[in-house]
Amino acid sequence: MPRVTFHPAGVTVEVESGASLLDAARQAQIPIRNDCGGQGVCGRCLIEVKRGEVTRLKSRHRLGPGRDLACRTLAAEADIEVFLPRESRELEVEVTVRRVEPFPPDYPPPGGMVERAQIEAAPPSLDDNVADGQRLLRHLREWRPGEYHIPLRVLSDLPVRLREVDWRPEVALSVEPWGHRVLHVGPQTGRPCCMMAVDIGTTAIKARLLAPESGWVASCYNSQVMFGPDVISRIIHCQRNEGGACRELQESVVADINLLLDALLEASGLRPEDIWGVVVSGNTTMIHLFLGLCPVWIRREPYVGCAYHLPPIRPKDVGVQTNPAGRIFCLPSVSSFVGADITGGVLATGLAERQKPAALIDLGTNGEIAIGCREFLVCCSASAGPAFEGGGSASGTRARDGAIDSVWSDGAVQWKTIGDAAPLGICGTGYIDLLATLLREGMMDKTGRFVEGAPGVRREDGELQYLLVPADRAAVDRDIVLTQADVENLVRAKGAIYAAGSVLLQSLGMEWGDLANIMLAGGFGESLDKDNAVTIGLLPDVPRPRIEFVGNTSLQGAVMVAENAQNYWKARDIAAKMTYFELSTHPDFMDQFVSACFLPHTDAEKFPSVAGPAQ
Repeated sequence: MPRVTFHPAGVTVEVESGASLLDAARQAQIPIRNDCGGQGVCGRCLIEVKRGEVTRLKSRHRLGPGRDLACRTLAAEADIEVFLPRESRELEVEVTVRRVEPFPPDYPPPGGMVERAQIEAAPPSLDDNVADGQRLLRHLREWRPGEYHIPLRVLSDLPVRLREVDWRPEVALSVEPWGHRVLHVGPQTGRPCCMMAVDIGTTAIKARLLAPESGWVASCYNSQVMFGPDVISRIIHCQRNEGGACRELQESVVADINLLLDALLEASGLRPEDIWGVVVSGNTTMIHLFLGLCPVWIRREPYVGCAYHLPPIRPKDVGVQTNPAGRIFCLPSVSSFVGADITGGVLATGLAERQKPAALIDLGTNGEIAIGCREFLVCCSASAGPAFEGGGSASGTRARDGAIDSVWSDGAVQWKTIGDAAPLGICGTGYIDLLATLLREGMMDKTGRFVEGAPGVRREDGELQYLLVPADRAAVDRDIVLTQADVENLVRAKGAIYAAGSVLLQSLGMEWGDLANIMLAGGFGESLDKDNAVTIGLLPDVPRPRIEFVGNTSLQGAVMVAENAQNYWKARDIAAKMTYFELSTHPDFMDQFVSACFLPHTDAEKFPSVAGPAQ
């Protein structure tokens, strides 16, 4: 079998003859950009074959000299050496650890999803000769009234363990839907009973360690990006590659979580056996892939997943390297495209307990929206795709050093990058700013069409585009541009989000102005310019103080559940209470969507503060 060596990483793998070099890169764990999941559509998986023979399949893309697409290039019989140019390299799965406000020394508070009880039991006697298991249960109910279950695994050596500790055991317990499960019985160690909260995002994974005096959060990019930038492309990968594809993606995300766990343990001086519980949040597809559940039917009408309310599971069942006797809890999802991340968000923001209606909008790939208060909760998914995460655009990139995240005009169009690094491309907030700036400066009309002859607007390969950064100022060997196709993609994405919210409000007999708050969750954070988001019609034209950034509410919700079991029941109640609208079959969605596919909207009266393009 031929061997493929990837440079500059210097990694070599052996593959079957006829395998694509994209599959070879995945096998080598080389992150390579492919926004279409390897279908030959996006033209992003650029490679340069330096040595060896390959078979080149037809491609619709015009590539530079010496360049091929990894997904359209097949290994032959001889060994191959491949170089990955910078623009096709995905971020390495590097872990970032940052310090946040630490928990107090007496953390965690009582009543968490996993706890340890210090028991002092009287030994059996002829006058009190109940069985060892019953004796332990009796003292546990004295510690805290409730239902308890001792599984066979614990019962098997319970008599020995109780006598070894002279009837003063330390008992680890987890909250289950029916009561408490005894996880472990052993000597009193004095070690903390810690947990970890995890948000599995489509693009990035974040985790927080819940331990005394711990103030650490870790994050890394989701290495599933090797299989596509969004949930649909990853589901398609599972569908096209039956057998091991789901396992590939499952092992990929679990490896990322274990990397985060290792980083958090190293930062805190703890051991894996100190982590007794993990609470996981994420969209429905990410939860399915984490657990190894087949997600294929999520994208097939009538769009149903395998399960939305999941039982606690053992870490070894998925490969998470915490205490093997511990438990993993997944927050409940609502539907195929409104996941546990929105359940966690509603919990974290208190949306279900508010007196006045408000909206929670997650501007990720699914564009999920929840609207409600203590009286009602409705939700939907806008299917915005990866447009606001830099996916599917000619010069798009994720938010990282070198990504253009801010654009404005002071007589000429200006930009800045994250970390003030040389520009690699444009990320989501940069695209929003750029659209708004070009609209205000009259370089683009309300339909999103470039004005030919305007400064920076040029025609390439028969298509108009705007040149933001010439190649000689960029960190990549090409111009950084906004193409007409990019604009259409972004306008459709923002139109889908606005229309989705409008349909939900219309179903309630409400308008955007009736909402007390519009809360924005997700990775945009404080870097999103509210005025620019309103200018392009991504957000409604309401008083700006009503628009607030609430951060990663998915992770916040997971933390709340981990440290207080009552929030676990609240999350389950929230998921059960939310009414889901399937927009693909909703009779009003298409009309609302078409109306929203203008800048900012076909109905200018909905955006009174937005001035028209400069004349």
